[in-house]
Amino acid sequence: MTDHFVDLTDGTRIEVKVNFGTLYYLQKCKGFYSLSKRLEGKKAKGINPSSGEAFEVSADIIYALLRSNGKMVTFDEALSLVPPDIDDLTKILDDFQKEYERYSKKKQAKIPTTPDRRK
Repeated sequence: MTDHFVDLTDGTRIEVKVNFGTLYYLQKCKGFYSLSKRLEGKKAKGINPSSGEAFEVSADIIYALLRSNGKMVTFDEALSLVPPDIDDLTKILDDFQKEYERYSKKKQAKIPTTPDRRK
């Protein structure tokens, strides 16, 4: 299995894992879902995200990952931990997308299906 890690500016390394806590804290970040949909639309068109958009989404992801791992940080502290390099930011976005897709597949597999009884 491929492990996805993010190297923060303070030298710590956190693993990108999606769980209920991560999704909860992302939900609490204002404008995350609208910004992520905008980035997905750009990606579908083959347009790279601007550095400001990538930085903003990465800060939200870092904040949610740190909080879901039990670390008490504010959003401003998480913002200061985001690596400024655009390549690192796109790596964070790609790794998070892969983990989220894997999580959503596992969640979908747990939903029980019932046969159609109208026949």
